[in-house]
Amino acid sequence: MQKKLLALAVAGALVPAAAIAQSSVEIYGRANLGVQSWEAKGATLGAAADFDRRLRVYDGSSRVGFRVNESLGGGMRAFVVIESGVNIDSGTNLGQSNAAANTSSGFWASRDSYVGIGGGWGDIRFGRQSIFWSNGVIAQTGANYLDTAVDGLINNPSLTAIPVTRQSSTVSYNSPTVGGFNATLSYSPHSQEGVQANLDADGDVMGITGRYTSGAIRAQVDWAVAQGNTNALGVQTENTGWKVGLGWAYAPGSQISGVLGNYENENVGNVAGLDLERQFWLINWEHMIGQWQILAQYYNGDEVDSPAGDLDETDVQGWTFGVKYFLSKRTGVYASYHNVKNGDLAFADLNGAGMSSSSTGTLPATSAGADVKIFAVGVMHNF
Repeated sequence: MQKKLLALAVAGALVPAAAIAQSSVEIYGRANLGVQSWEAKGATLGAAADFDRRLRVYDGSSRVGFRVNESLGGGMRAFVVIESGVNIDSGTNLGQSNAAANTSSGFWASRDSYVGIGGGWGDIRFGRQSIFWSNGVIAQTGANYLDTAVDGLINNPSLTAIPVTRQSSTVSYNSPTVGGFNATLSYSPHSQEGVQANLDADGDVMGITGRYTSGAIRAQVDWAVAQGNTNALGVQTENTGWKVGLGWAYAPGSQISGVLGNYENENVGNVAGLDLERQFWLINWEHMIGQWQILAQYYNGDEVDSPAGDLDETDVQGWTFGVKYFLSKRTGVYASYHNVKNGDLAFADLNGAGMSSSSTGTLPATSAGADVKIFAVGVMHNF
């Protein structure tokens, strides 16, 4: 009897162990904080519309995540990702009173979070996902190395709108990688749908991303469209965007890359025939020298085109310069400078860095023409 009980106890202990051996749970994240000086001066309306220089301890998109993978056998797998932004500088959901320093925080699963199942044929994911705005490995200066960078202007153009950023309620298919190429197809049904009765619910978001990596060559192509619900007058807004990125990784931690793109907004504000369009391009440089990394970017956003022609003084330019010293593979300290130069009618800022707005990442329209200058010294630790 005692032998049978012992055998059952051993079997009961081995079954959970076998299950655990086929699955894994990873906790990961980033803490990115420092001291930042920010100002926006030179507004077209004069000094009364300027923002004087101010200092803050900021959070540069810190986050924490959980990644679960399980082998289902036969080449199949299941996975879950839950990632949330956190404001380590303040401990609150909304960031500091004078800025939303970490715009992806504020709720659980605020960053890319999804559940999926996959195999040799690729995978299917359901949840909150980045459809368009990520540049992947093409330009990592603002995403992975510093407090921010002017590549953020790709996602924060004044006057024009991007089709979509991180989108809730999304289903995506991710292809396997074949010959260095893979693709993602994303769809968010009725993402623009209202809750009132007797309203059209034909708004949705669609996106396609193609990626290619072979040796030192990296490329990414993105296209997305967001359609609003048709209103009572039969008008439907539509925001479309595309961008093409190409990079040459000539050494570990070093690359020269560029992004070229276009945004087109149709029936802006539900006004039939009011269309706006903007072209933009970005040059990015990342260079390692021992434990030092030099970082630089230049962004150019052309003047907005409308049915009446180009809108003068709506152009935006930006520069980022930074230097980072890696204390280890996970921890680095950095200093950076960012400058956003707005045309007289433009009011762009860097999302997550600006102190003029709690959510939009742009200056108030009344401060159009002001040039944004940011100095920062910080530390980043990845875990």
